[in-house]
Amino acid sequence: MAWLESLLALVEFRSFTRAAESLHVSQPAFSRRIRALEQWAGAELVDRSTFPVTLTEAGMKLRPWAAELVAGLDSLRDQIRGSQLMPAEAVRIAISHTLATHYFPTWWKAVTAEARELTCVLLPSNTLDAYDALLHGGCEILMAYAEPAHPLYPGDSEVESIVIAEDWLKPYARAYEGRPVFELPGSAREPVPFVSHGSGAFLGRVTDRILSEKHPHLRPVVQSDLTAALAELVFAGAGIGWLPGLLGGKAAAAGLVVPLPGSAWQARLEVRLFRNRRRGTGGRAELLWRRAAEQAGGSSRCQEGVRAVGHSKVDR
Repeated sequence: MAWLESLLALVEFRSFTRAAESLHVSQPAFSRRIRALEQWAGAELVDRSTFPVTLTEAGMKLRPWAAELVAGLDSLRDQIRGSQLMPAEAVRIAISHTLATHYFPTWWKAVTAEARELTCVLLPSNTLDAYDALLHGGCEILMAYAEPAHPLYPGDSEVESIVIAEDWLKPYARAYEGRPVFELPGSAREPVPFVSHGSGAFLGRVTDRILSEKHPHLRPVVQSDLTAALAELVFAGAGIGWLPGLLGGKAAAAGLVVPLPGSAWQARLEVRLFRNRRRGTGGRAELLWRRAAEQAGGSSRCQEGVRAVGHSKVDR
C-alpha cells in the first residue's frame, strides 16, 4: 500500500520532494519506496531525467491499477469494519500503552459526558508507530506524549494537535524510610542500576537525550518498551527508571518510590491529541475533537502526577 500510494503521490505532485512531504516521509525514504516498487515490477516506472518527473510506459500501465487497488482495499476495509460489533462510525484512536491504561479511561468519561453517542476503537501502539498510522490513515485520532522542547516531527503542517494535559518524565527509585535506595549520578566504582526504555520508544528517546547531556554512571539491568513493566521493576527496587508522572507520581504518593532531585534529570511532557488535517476527520471524529478542545479549555481534573491544561492549545 505504501509503495502504491507513493507512486500515486508522485503522479499528483510530479516532484519527489513535494510527494514525500505530502506523505510525511523523508525524501530518501520516499525514493526507496519507489525503487522497491520498481524492483517488484521489474522495470523503471519513473523517468528521472525530466522535470517535473514523468512516468515511463511501464509506470503509465501500473498507475490505473495502483489507483484501483488502493481504492478497492479502502472499500474492503470499510466493509469489514461495517460487519464488526462496533458501529461503523466508531472513532479509531491510536494511543500509547501507558496512556491507554492510566489516562484514557478518566479522560474518555469526561469528554463524552455530554456526547454519549461517541464510540471508539482503541489501538494501543508504540508512539512512533502510532504516528505513522495517523499519517497513513490507520486511525483518525492519536493520543500520545509529546515533548514541547523537542517536537517529534517539527514543522509538520499537515498534523495539528491539542494539548490536553501536562506531565513530567522523572527518574524514580524505590523508597526506604522515605529516601531513595539509589541516587544519581553514581560513580565509576558504583554505577547505579538502571531499567530503561529502548531507543525505539518515544520515552526512551527523551531519556536518552537527558542522559546524553548529563552522563551519569549507570549499569543497565533491564530494557523494555513497556513503561508499566519498567515501573514495576522500579517499585521492586531493581534500579532507577525514568517514568511519567502518571505512574511515578501515583506510586510516590503511596510511598513506594521517590523522585530523584534535580531539574536537569527531568523533561516536561504534554499529553496531546493529534489529527491529520490532510486526510480530515469528519463525523464522530470531528465531534470528539471539538469535545476534547472544549474539555481542554475548561477546568478538568486529572490523575495523580498529571496537570490538566487551563486552556485549549492547538498547534499546526
